[in-house]
Amino acid sequence: MDIKKHISATLKREMEKRGLNFMEFSTELGIPRTTLQGYLKGTSSPQADSLEELADKLGISPAELVSGKEPPGNAGISCLEPVLMELPALHPRALPIAQDAVSLLQYAFRLSDDLSAPEKTASAEEPAGAVYQYFLHELRAPLHRSPAYGILVKERVGEDWVTIAVVAPFSRDKDAVTQLANRCTELQLSPEHLLDAIQDFLSQHALTAVF
Repeated sequence: MDIKKHISATLKREMEKRGLNFMEFSTELGIPRTTLQGYLKGTSSPQADSLEELADKLGISPAELVSGKEPPGNAGISCLEPVLMELPALHPRALPIAQDAVSLLQYAFRLSDDLSAPEKTASAEEPAGAVYQYFLHELRAPLHRSPAYGILVKERVGEDWVTIAVVAPFSRDKDAVTQLANRCTELQLSPEHLLDAIQDFLSQHALTAVF
């Protein structure tokens, strides 16, 4: 078992789950960038006495940290990790642009998974006989330092739920967008009227709108 490679895979997965870039992940874990870079590249690994501390910071067990097991999903995101590790070498004025570009690519991979994979299990809040379901959809952009939220629409096709539309993030108010999505599901709003509902939302929540 190559523990270094397994720890590398786990760290990459945890960094992606948190929506953090390389420098932010280093700060969150309290690990020097050069040390974290070695872990991510699989050229070094934590000593036994610090492995448990690292696992605790990640909120996982030491066994999970060294297992390296990847969840199912689009493998394309992992291809961006070498790029993330090279970002610190950029000029400070170019860095935010590169971070934003990588973040958008990560978002595209997640969106591709959402669009291509039907869901066989409906949500617990699904109204009886529902045809449409509306969900909060998140985008994290390092340039803005905070996530923004849009809406993803699924339609029942037989026993499956298939994504039929995605509205780009339009607000930073997670709770408000979640309430809007839930309300659209309750009313079984036709997707063709979703933009009208979002326009009404924006007129009431101008301060949290994303422009």
